[in-house]
Amino acid sequence: MRDSATTRARAAMKAGQPEQALDELANALRRHELDAAERERAGRLILRIAKKSDAKRLRVLILGQCTTSWLVPHLAAACTAVELDIVATDGDYDSVLQDLARTEAGQFDVVVLVPWTQRLLAPGDRSADDRIQDELVYWAAAWKLVSEQLQSRIVQLGYDYVGAGPDGRSLSATSGSVRLIRDMSDALRDARPAGSFWLDMAQVAGDVGRRQFYSPRQYQWTKNPLSPEGSAALCDAIASGIRALTTGPRKVLVLDLDNTLWGGVVGELGPNGVGLGDDPAGRAFVAFQKHCKRLGDRGVLLAVCSKNNDADAREPFEQNEHMVLKLDDFAAFEASWQPKAAAIASMAAELRLGTDSFVFFDDNPAEREQVRQALPEVGVVEVPKEPSEYVRALEGAGWFEAVGVTAADKKRSDQYRAERKRRDVRKELPSLDAYFESLQMVATVEPIGGDNLARVVQLVGKTNQFNLTTRRHVLERVVAMTQDPRGVSMAVRVTDRFGDHGLVAVLIAVPDDDGALRVDTWLMSCRVIARGVEDFCFAMTLQGAAKLGYERIRGEYIPSAKNAQVAELYVRLGLTEEDAGADGLRRFAGAISDVPAPKHYLKLAD
Repeated sequence: MRDSATTRARAAMKAGQPEQALDELANALRRHELDAAERERAGRLILRIAKKSDAKRLRVLILGQCTTSWLVPHLAAACTAVELDIVATDGDYDSVLQDLARTEAGQFDVVVLVPWTQRLLAPGDRSADDRIQDELVYWAAAWKLVSEQLQSRIVQLGYDYVGAGPDGRSLSATSGSVRLIRDMSDALRDARPAGSFWLDMAQVAGDVGRRQFYSPRQYQWTKNPLSPEGSAALCDAIASGIRALTTGPRKVLVLDLDNTLWGGVVGELGPNGVGLGDDPAGRAFVAFQKHCKRLGDRGVLLAVCSKNNDADAREPFEQNEHMVLKLDDFAAFEASWQPKAAAIASMAAELRLGTDSFVFFDDNPAEREQVRQALPEVGVVEVPKEPSEYVRALEGAGWFEAVGVTAADKKRSDQYRAERKRRDVRKELPSLDAYFESLQMVATVEPIGGDNLARVVQLVGKTNQFNLTTRRHVLERVVAMTQDPRGVSMAVRVTDRFGDHGLVAVLIAVPDDDGALRVDTWLMSCRVIARGVEDFCFAMTLQGAAKLGYERIRGEYIPSAKNAQVAELYVRLGLTEEDAGADGLRRFAGAISDVPAPKHYLKLAD
């Protein structure tokens, strides 16, 4: 009998091989091989490895009105399964405000807040409205401490009930404890801070089943209401929230075709012979296509990666009347006989996205394993054998969970379709200068705030490739910096003759201690990198600095796993490197009068 992943991991740790131990656990978690008890043990081993490692990890604090210590290892396991490296800790039982008050700024990147019902349902003559208001005051104080003192992001869980209680299902749901708890959760959701991730605990419990999700015995003994299965399921959802807050949702869903979007093999059955349509064999595939279509409408890019002849792969989209998805719904279409990992890498280059932006959905376990091994940063959904379970599997994986959806997100598919047209034009023109001139780019510079604030905070939280410092400022910090009258900040929108790129650049510069203007945050969408937009942004910053009377400008670069392409940007723009600081920080500066005027191809909108 093969040893369990945790047994092999312990052996590797004893042999002084913590990285091998972590790989054993990560692989088992990604393949869903561990039950709840094994996941808890795996999480404890992962936390031991993290504490002995110097690697940079997200720091997560879990605080609740119930005991939360069992969530810590489960969360470590859940995050490892989705490529998040964390170190987690929790606070004391029902001492959320006390623990927050004694926590210093910068200690944690994310705070998870877990409510429970003991005060809400405490005996007494308080009205339902008073009970709800008391809880809201409590959580408002917690949110203020997290945002202003800790400067951390928030995953806020909702309230939930274990059972109907003595009133029974009908009365409890209409005028009793269940009604109160539901109203409390709705009020908490509506009152939570902008930019926080809302996690509906009742929804997660309902997916698992309350009798399995909760453990009354565990609560009586430890004040932890969750069963091991409940802790595992809840932490999967919390991990999705942490990812949404820190890196944002994945951008691309890569879909296989045969036995994934339709039943059977198109090369054998023909475009109208595949399983698809209003019959038992085809309904599940239609439902899955509808789900993918809705993801596309929300801004997720769809792509095809199929081992097929290209013409055969396209025929169902062109000829089968039951196809929900059409060829125009896809940002990339790769049908060939090369390994799927190579095809995904090719699509990533074409779309100008990192492979860590991709999620792969394929019914073939061998193909999934090949992608996992060749491109471990790609999210791979563990696809069930039964097609009617495809939607549930994709939903449960949580790769596309988001804090919110902006108007820019919904336009993303249109923007990438326009990008295909730009690539075609580039092939026809003799030089980059001619190409950039032909695009007829127009830039609109806006102050940060109002309608664009949500999009700016979203970009600050998830942009990686063109991001000079990757400082993940919370909303309150962004507002404070951009409202400083001594600073220069801008949000830049770009259009060209093919369409609207939307809001693609954010730059925030603040006064430095020595009287220079310092660029604290500068990031851009990958869609416009290397088209002169960065030069335009710097030109506008120099202009704004000069108007405010600054004589020197300073820029900073903090290296990350993703932003190497901008390491020498300030040198190219004419600044001189000064010195280095902690965490690889590099500083660049120059006299504004000596910095050469940046060359760009954008016209400023009237």
